[in-house]
Amino acid sequence: GGGAGGSPFGGAGGNPFGGGGSPFGGGGPGMDPDMMGKAQEMMGNPNVQRLMAKAQGNPKLMQAMQEMMADPSAMYKYQNDPEVAEFARELQQYM
Repeated sequence: GGGAGGSPFGGAGGNPFGGGGSPFGGGGPGMDPDMMGKAQEMMGNPNVQRLMAKAQGNPKLMQAMQEMMADPSAMYKYQNDPEVAEFARELQQYM
């Protein structure tokens, strides 16, 4: 008898990366839809875009920003780091 044809990968097609492409780490189980809307609203703000551009040139700021977006209390973790604390204060104005 012949074998069943189909995909050599044996699974349903779809996205090989299995997730959304949000810079905030996708909409995980703890992410409420309102928060995603808020993040998108922030991204439309020129001041936030300026902060984002600053963070993209600095891996430490980028990491801190992603953590704070996911969990605003992460800000306390960085309060003793002058560079991140300053950035966090600026970002917080728009959250």
